[in-house]
Amino acid sequence: MQKFDLLASFDTEKYHLTLGGFYPSTHIKYKYLYVLSCIFNLFISWSQFLSMATFSYFNSSNLEKLSEILLFCMTQFAFLNKLTNFVAQKTSLMKLEVMLQSYLLTNVTQKEIDVLENHIKEGRLLAKVYRVLCFLVVLFYALFPFLDDRSGESHKFPLPCWFPFDEIKYYYQVFFMEILSIAVGAWINSNIDILTVMMCVLATAEFEVLRNRLATILQPLSTSASIAEGDALVKTKLRDCVNQYDELLCLVNQIEITFSKGIFVQFFCSVIVICLTGFQMIVISFNSMQFFLLIVYFSCMMCQVAMYCWYGHTVMESSDKIRDACYLADWNESDLIVQKSLLMIMERAKRPAILRAGNFFELNIPTLMKILRSSYSYFAVLQRLYGKK
Repeated sequence: MQKFDLLASFDTEKYHLTLGGFYPSTHIKYKYLYVLSCIFNLFISWSQFLSMATFSYFNSSNLEKLSEILLFCMTQFAFLNKLTNFVAQKTSLMKLEVMLQSYLLTNVTQKEIDVLENHIKEGRLLAKVYRVLCFLVVLFYALFPFLDDRSGESHKFPLPCWFPFDEIKYYYQVFFMEILSIAVGAWINSNIDILTVMMCVLATAEFEVLRNRLATILQPLSTSASIAEGDALVKTKLRDCVNQYDELLCLVNQIEITFSKGIFVQFFCSVIVICLTGFQMIVISFNSMQFFLLIVYFSCMMCQVAMYCWYGHTVMESSDKIRDACYLADWNESDLIVQKSLLMIMERAKRPAILRAGNFFELNIPTLMKILRSSYSYFAVLQRLYGKK
């Protein structure tokens, strides 16, 4: 048996969120720097959101302009809610770290290490794709005001916002602050998303490790010199499996407590964002730079929602397969105590571990389909209203 560091799987996200001032830090020496970073990031993000919300109010009668600003405004709203929930759940986050350092979860064989590493590699690969999409969104927002000549304006900004001063007079300062706000939002938001996904990846991998342990739990009976010694080893392994199963169920529950409220707001806003992105793509020219920006933005939003639903679904599926693992064990060769214990595990496994968003939506593939259907329904309504005008 070897000790496997589960916390290392999200070291990158932890480091970035600590730099942003949002992850609980143990570095007392840099405490004030983290606090200043947190205040600065919150100030610039809230300022951007309030500026866009004010612009939306003054342009509520223009459907095309309103959809353009609400597109990013809803994304910013979801990000700020997710960030607020993340900061409020610091205690729960620390509990998650403690759970992931449990002896039963971290002491594994070489074969089990391979299982854990394969799952983590898959999660990291998706994280890289998501980060690239976020980077491209920021890059396109920075470039399209200079490359897109659809309006003929000489001074265009990445986002339409309201300012209590003449923004053209301070064009470069305002332009820089808008891009900085977009970059900060993409940076922090992506790290919170990937951190949540990596937690789901670890839960899925640990369920698979448990499944393999249960399927081979009766091997000591065939390898031990005496029946009594084999029975003792089997009962010890079974007790560890039961405790590990309880810890995994608590882990999934703690993941839900920590992130579910933020995910709920994200799902609600994603329906609107996907709808508005599709609407914007049909009302602007296909040859414009903004159209390519919207394609990248749409891909990023889809990746974000799909990540949550896909990995929530894998957690549910992996926990559901615990029943099969108990049945595949040669239970007919064990004594009555072991058979009863396996039966109790199977009964509990009939109710799989399910992650929910705000106790309303389950994180699974059917929920993803519901989000897409809802987005299309609102898109059809907007298209019809725009056609009448």
